[in-house]
This record gives sequence, structure tokens and C-alpha cells, in this order.
Amino acid sequence: MDENKLPEVETTAGGISAPILPKKPRFSASKQEILAALLCYGLAWVWFDIFDVFERGGDWKTKLWLTVFAVGYVALAELLHRDVKRPRESWIWLGCVAVLTAALLLRRGNALGTDIYEKAAPLYFFLHVFAIWWLLSRSGRLCEGESGRLLPYDALNAFIVFPFKHFFLRIRCLWYGLASLFDRRARPKTETVVWSCAAALVALALFVKAVSLLMSADEGFDALLSGLADRLAFKTEFDVIRLFFSLPVGAYVFGLLAGTAREDRERLRERGAAIQKGLRELRRVPEKIYLVVLGLFTLLYLAFFILQGRYLFGAFTRTLPEGFVVSRYAREGFFELCRVMAVNFVLLWLVARTPRRPLRQSRPLLIASLALLAESMIFAVIAASKLWLYIDCFGFTPKRLQSAWLIGVLFAGCLFAAYAILTGKKSFRGWMIFSAVSLSLLCLY
Repeated sequence: MDENKLPEVETTAGGISAPILPKKPRFSASKQEILAALLCYGLAWVWFDIFDVFERGGDWKTKLWLTVFAVGYVALAELLHRDVKRPRESWIWLGCVAVLTAALLLRRGNALGTDIYEKAAPLYFFLHVFAIWWLLSRSGRLCEGESGRLLPYDALNAFIVFPFKHFFLRIRCLWYGLASLFDRRARPKTETVVWSCAAALVALALFVKAVSLLMSADEGFDALLSGLADRLAFKTEFDVIRLFFSLPVGAYVFGLLAGTAREDRERLRERGAAIQKGLRELRRVPEKIYLVVLGLFTLLYLAFFILQGRYLFGAFTRTLPEGFVVSRYAREGFFELCRVMAVNFVLLWLVARTPRRPLRQSRPLLIASLALLAESMIFAVIAASKLWLYIDCFGFTPKRLQSAWLIGVLFAGCLFAAYAILTGKKSFRGWMIFSAVSLSLLCLY
């Protein structure tokens, strides 16, 4: 039944008919959710230790905590989503998580920077991004059922909407589990839980008093328990701060893990379909407008290639324009490529989404789009030639490997876009996977 419609069943009171409003279902939590809610406290506590891997890379304990966090996160996700058929795509994202975890354990990431913090920050960032995206794929909560053109909406759900919508779910699950211990047949009563907690606190106080009496009576027992207390006690202010901040971290992680499982997959598909329908409403621009625009861009780039040929293609002949050095020549070529690609991709998105007729139904528009993509690939080849000249003259460095990776990703983006235009098949997912896998492998350097 559509939740936006009132039920058809009616009652009559004093000659007036009124619909019967459905009762809101009572909250309940599964055993898996209660167990995961408890384990998330430890997972959040461990989360603060994983950031010491680079600073204390030789310490086996920090590496152990990173492994525990990664394995624990995946295990809890599998526990909560065990009833969902595992999409094949999810294995790719899980592989990226494993590779980045290995890169952190091995203190790699040299292509991302030279300083410890320069390398660690992007590694941790990408690890969290891939871990969250893997969960979205594993749970089947992507709006299209797979990664695709609705990436911004899926990312908004994964990183903000789902975890913060269910931010207090852990407390509710634990409260439900605690209350259910006392009466499994009737609805848990708040009064019962409160009195039971009070009784437990009194019993704990009596237990502590008994322990103190035994410690005062026997020196050996006192030494044994004192050593144990030193290991368990909060020794520094950092431990208190860590406990304080681990609570919201754990709430976020559990809201992400369990909250995602509570989201209706069919409703997400409907929202995705509604967004796609809304995008189709943008088709209001006459295609002749874009033919003129694409023609101007194509002619502009062609004129640039002809007039600035010596500047653009100098790397192929190992001749530099007057006043240039190799380093400046390569850097300008790289950033020139990034700016041009950004403009071209935005223009191609508009051409694909806003003309009155779809792109493949207009042959002139299709040819013009392919011409723009071909020129974009020429820019990528030019940037790669300049970078190669730079490496040939001054040697290889990790930073130059990073630039080469980005050039490769942009060139691949043009190829995937051309494939989509020619075949009408979706290709954005392929580009996403190519970029993620290549980035993960890059981080191992």
C-alpha cells in the first residue's frame, strides 16, 4: 500500500465517516543488530589507534589494530547484510579496501607524497571512501542497483543521510535488547529496566566493597588485583578524550552499517527512477544550439593545435618553446589538460542530457561529440609527452607517477564516454571501477 494514501477502511461515528489511520509499527531489533551495537563500541575505540600506523609503523600493535578495525568492519557488515545476495561489483570495492589496508600496513603511498602525513592523509581518506562505498554495493542500496551516473545521490546517502538518519539507532537497539531480557512475552516496560539497572548498580557497589576488603586482608591478592587495575584504568587525559569521541564515532559507524540495512531497496530504486525522470525533463534545448557550440569548441581547439603546434608538440621532437624550461613546460601541460578536460566533460554532460532528442538519435550531434572527445584525447597525449620528456631529463619521481595516473584516468574517461556514445550502453560504472582499482594499486608504490 502506498504510504501517501489513506486506507479505504472507514468507521462511522455520529454519522461522520473517518478513515482508520494505520498504527506505527513498534520498534524492534534483531539479535544481529544488538550484537553489532555492542561490538561497535570496541570498533570505535580501535578506530583511534589506526591513525598511528604511519607514525609508529614498526609497532606491531598499531598494525594489529588497523587489521582488527578493517576485519571487524567487514565482518559486522556481512553479519547485518547476510540475507542480501552479494553483487559481483562488491568484490571489486572490497578488493580496493584490502589493497589500501595493505598499503597502510606496509607504509606505502609514496606516489601521494614524501612526508609521512602527506602520504597517510590521502590513504586514510581513500580507505574510508572505499569502505563506505563497498558497504553500499554489498547491501544493494545503490539507487540503480550498481554504481553509475547517480553517484552524487548515492554518495549523499552513504556518507551523510544513512548514518545520521540512524545516528541513535545503536542506543535504541541496546535499550530494546536490555528490556527484552526481562520480559520476552510482553512489551518491555521502562520501569522494569530502570529498577533492574538500579539493582545492578547496588550489586556492583557491594561487589567493589567486597573486593576492597579482600585486598586489605591479603597482600598477594592485593598485588594481583592492583596490577590488573593498572592495565584497565584510564591513565591519561587522552584516554578520557578518546572515550568521549569514540561514542559519536561508534554511533556513526553503527548508523551506517545497520541503518543501511533498514533502508528499503525498492524505495531507493523508485527515487533513482524519479531522478532519472527529472533529468529527462531537462531535454528542452534545440539540438542546433549544441551543434553550433560543439562546432565552435572543435574549431577553437583545432586552431589552437595549428597555431601553437610548436608549443604543444615540442616534446615529441625534444624542442622547447623560447623562454621555457622542461619543468615549467611539463607542469603547464599537465594543468592545461586538467582545465580543458573539466570544461569538455561538463559540456558533454549538457549535450547528453539537455537536447530535445537523445544524443544517439541525432547523427550530427553524435559526430560533433566524438570530435570533441578526440581532441580531448589529443590534449591527454600531449600532456603525457611533456611529462615523459620531464622524466627523461630529470628522472622518475613518485609525484610524476601520480601525474601520469591522472592523465591515464582522464584519457580513459574519454574512451569510456566515446564507447557510451557509440553503443548507447552505460560506461560510467566502468570508468569508476578503473579509476578506483588503478588508484588502489598506485597507493602500493
